[in-house]
Amino acid sequence: MGVVTLPTGKPLTGGFYTVGEVARILGIDNEAKVRRWLDGSASRPAVLQRQYESGFANQELGFLDLMEIRFVDYFRRQDVSLQSIRKAADAARRELKTKHPFALSNVKFVTDRKRIFLHTAEQEHDNRLMDIVSGQHAMYDVIEAFLAKGVEFAPATGLAEHWKPKPKEYPAVVISPRLAHGQPAIEGKGIPTSALFQLWRAEDQDIERVADWFELDRADAEQAIEYELELAA
Repeated sequence: MGVVTLPTGKPLTGGFYTVGEVARILGIDNEAKVRRWLDGSASRPAVLQRQYESGFANQELGFLDLMEIRFVDYFRRQDVSLQSIRKAADAARRELKTKHPFALSNVKFVTDRKRIFLHTAEQEHDNRLMDIVSGQHAMYDVIEAFLAKGVEFAPATGLAEHWKPKPKEYPAVVISPRLAHGQPAIEGKGIPTSALFQLWRAEDQDIERVADWFELDRADAEQAIEYELELAA
């Protein structure tokens, strides 16, 4: 199943992050690990392909990079080998005809992606991945559903458009490449959660002042601050 690539070659429309910002948003405590996934090493090729070309914003990442790093990180937390993930990513890019197969909708592409992971598990003799994909507890489907939680996908391409990292706890907080350059922000307002948090600290943690200053509902301001506190924990 092929896809049409989104016009996301510019940070103004595709989001703009440093590796450190991506690690902070995703709760990854090792930036060097993320860089290896993106750039490879002397002995291992990269797992992912960057959203922006090497001649432009080479050290910066886009929203689709963020979503793919989230995907890789979650599978690594399930003890799937990086070699298997790399093989699956290579195969998925070829078969699904996109640079970002791990940012595709679980609804439209879950069958293709699952088949690719199963084939990879067989090739690599990866028992852990095999157990996830074909075990009795449908673990792969559960993982895909978890990774799709809070994500909206473009109908035409199946690629992620925006993501609510904690839709139940912080429904007002969204990460979208078209808001605040992709930084976590208040939905519909585009105010970065980091800006609210900084003002909250400067104003002796007075939530009313923060809400008034940004002309926000108190509940939205509270969500932004609680979200930032959770990231900092």
